[in-house]
Amino acid sequence: MNAISPYDEALLIIRQNPGTGGAGGLAKLLLSLYNDQCGFSFAECAGGLDQRLTGVALRMVQDYAARGETEDLRSAGKILAEDLYPGLWEMGVAMRDAREAVRQRWKREELERESAKIAEAEKAFLSGVGRRTVPSAIAEEMIMPENGTVSAYYYLAGDWHNKELPLERVSASIRENGTGFMNCDPESGYMLGVPLDGRLYYVQTDYDVRERYLDEIKSQKQN
Repeated sequence: MNAISPYDEALLIIRQNPGTGGAGGLAKLLLSLYNDQCGFSFAECAGGLDQRLTGVALRMVQDYAARGETEDLRSAGKILAEDLYPGLWEMGVAMRDAREAVRQRWKREELERESAKIAEAEKAFLSGVGRRTVPSAIAEEMIMPENGTVSAYYYLAGDWHNKELPLERVSASIRENGTGFMNCDPESGYMLGVPLDGRLYYVQTDYDVRERYLDEIKSQKQN
């Protein structure tokens, strides 16, 4: 059993062997355990270590897995980040920032694809393609009003928003414009599309009424 923590053991080796590959590998690993802002891969940390130093590296990982962040780890990590290897710390933070920049780019690109898909579907719906598929009387029966309003969603600026719409305006739009199911909203594949004030709203439907209608349509197609 080691008399000192694996972090203090690694720190001692690093101090005794400054500038060597082994010291750098242990320093990267210790900093990565000390704070996830400095996230070097284990392969990068341990790839150039000999058998003895690999044992030290594994003991650090095992201690972290068993006990998490300890005072020994915090103390050794602070010394490395502030005194011995501030350059490695800076590099680790730069790597974190670069990864985050990529994640944000992926998020923006995914949002752009989703927005384009929704915009295309809404344009087709508003132009009349596949719009009048649900009879107005049945559609009005599907609506679930509460205190004279209907809960609806709309898509704007890359996000979904909720709005309470007056029941009489929703019913009037359905009778005048017709309606059909829209499945752009990830929360529900069976919302009714209702155009109002130049915007398409997604109106929630009663499950039993909707399923009864869908069963009737399915039966008609089979016959």
